[in-house]
Amino acid sequence: MSPLTFEELVAYFFYAQNDSEHPYERIDFVRLIQDLGLDNANALRHTIVQQLAGGRRLQVIQAELAA
Repeated sequence: MSPLTFEELVAYFFYAQNDSEHPYERIDFVRLIQDLGLDNANALRHTIVQQLAGGRRLQVIQAELAA
């Protein structure tokens, strides 16, 4: 999997949310990527997307990844 740019990752995570409701805005993913760093966000992309698709709350994902 090739690395995505910052903007591509924001869009990727935004559209990976559970169903079509999109409880999180793009700015939430901007903050997530800034907190993780672009390289780490790309490395963890599959894990984050699986959790988002499963309906996991973004705050829980951030806390788990920060640990």
